[in-house]
This record gives sequence, structure tokens and C-alpha cells, in this order.
Amino acid sequence: MSLHFNRNLKKHRILKVFLINTLVFFCLYSPLYAKDLGVISKIYPISEIDLLDYIKEKIEFMQKNGRWEKIQNELKIRVENHTDRPFSLTTINKTMINKSWSSDPSVYVPYNLKDENGHIFAKAGTLVNPLSIRSLHTALVFYDGDDKDQVEWVKAINIKYSGQTKLILINGSISQQERIFHQPIYFDQQAKLTNHFNIAHVPAVVFQEGLHLKIMEIAI
Repeated sequence: MSLHFNRNLKKHRILKVFLINTLVFFCLYSPLYAKDLGVISKIYPISEIDLLDYIKEKIEFMQKNGRWEKIQNELKIRVENHTDRPFSLTTINKTMINKSWSSDPSVYVPYNLKDENGHIFAKAGTLVNPLSIRSLHTALVFYDGDDKDQVEWVKAINIKYSGQTKLILINGSISQQERIFHQPIYFDQQAKLTNHFNIAHVPAVVFQEGLHLKIMEIAI
């Protein structure tokens, strides 16, 4: 009787495994057939909102609640601040030792240069020194406007050159320096001038010496 019971149990297990495998097979591999289950809820057509219309509606909404005016004022303040205080040249440090060198401003002329009367004053294929044509009557002064010591140094330089200077900031407020010196203040944006003259430290001054430019980094 025990043997008969074990055989029946074994058959039952085999049948159970067969049914499970068959069910899995049909679920994975048998074709599926769609069936209309009817409408469950209201159907809305899919529509695409025009981007310009969306932006217009958004702006009109912001204008009504005052947000638009606030954004404009914030943008105006950011622009004014950047205009008065452009990005500082963080790669240029304060001068620790005196250093000076000369620079030849001569340039190669690829084609004839003529004046307003059509006369050639520089022939193609030659080296021309601009200082032989027009002198540099002002000294170029580079400094950090946020450094009080450098500002005081610029005051002394202005006296030395009788105000014949062009003051060029590498950092600081343009409007503040204009109130101090009562003359136009420039800013060396993107380090174009300091790179051209190989200036790595400030304060520094560039002036004409003969047909060359003398560049000095001055420790104060």
C-alpha cells in the first residue's frame, strides 16, 4: 500500500510540473488576441501646443502677476553690475619684485598701406614700426582698483605724467575709479592688453622709449 501511495504521489508531482510548464509556454509563446473592452472614460484628442503661443501665454501671465517686471529689473541690475565691474583677471597677481623689459612694436605689412590721399606710407612685405609714424603720448597704467595701495600709486603716477595716462583696470569698479580720477577708466577684458604686453603682475605701466615700448611691473 505504501508503494502504491508513493507512485500516485510521484504521478501527481509530474502532472503538476507539466501543467505549470504548459501554462508558462502558452503565456510566453502563444499569439495574443485583442478584444474590444469598450470605452472606460471620456477620450480626448491629442493636440500639440504651439511653442510661440505657449511662450506668449506664459509672458502674459507673468505680466499680470508682476513677475515679468521683476525679472526685467533683475536682468537690468545684472547687466549694469557687469558693465561697471566686468570679470576680473584672476591670473594676474600683485607685483612682488620690480621687473622691466622693452618691446618692439614693429609689424609685418602684407600689402601696401596708403593714407587718405592715396600715398603709400608702408610697402607690402616690409616691417613697420608704428611708433615711427605716430608717437604714444600717454602712459598705459594697469592696476587693481580694489587695492587701495595700488590706487594711491596710480595717483602718484598721474602726477608724474601730468595726467597723460590711460588707466586700465584688471579688477574693480569702473564708476568708482572715474569718481576718484575724473577721467575715463578702461578695463582689460579677456586680458587682451596684458597678454599682448606679457604683463603678469600689477601695478604695471607701459610707455614709449625711443622706438620701443618700455614695460614695467612695479612693486609698491
